[in-house]
Formats: sequence, C-alpha cells, structure tokens
Amino acid sequence: MSRGMMISILALATALASVLLMAGSLRMVAQDTFAALSDMAQRARVGGNLRARVAFAALWVLIFALSYM
Repeated sequence: MSRGMMISILALATALASVLLMAGSLRMVAQDTFAALSDMAQRARVGGNLRARVAFAALWVLIFALSYM
C-alpha cells in the first residue's frame, strides 16, 4: 500500500468518524435548540418584544439552514 493511499484511507476514516459523531448528537442539538427557542418565545411574550425575538430566531434558523446546504 502506498503512502498516498494510506493517507486517503486515514482521511476518509476521519471524515466518517466525524459524520457519525455529528449524526449521533443531532437529536440532542435539535432538543436544545427547541428548548432555547420555546424559552425565548415565552420570555418574549411576557416582555412584549415578540417581533424582535421572532426576527432573531428566524435569523438563526436561516444561518443553520444555509450551513447545511
């Protein structure tokens, strides 16, 4: 096995491990995001600045959506 092939195999193994780690924690990330957004919405309703909070949440959703495209 040549050096170039060994480096390619190691790079692919590292990428695969990274994808598996990310996919494994995706549910927790979604739960934390939902908890943060619901808490923010509840505080915004009480504080009276719902429009600004919704715009801020929409910005973050846009950032996350664009990072996965």
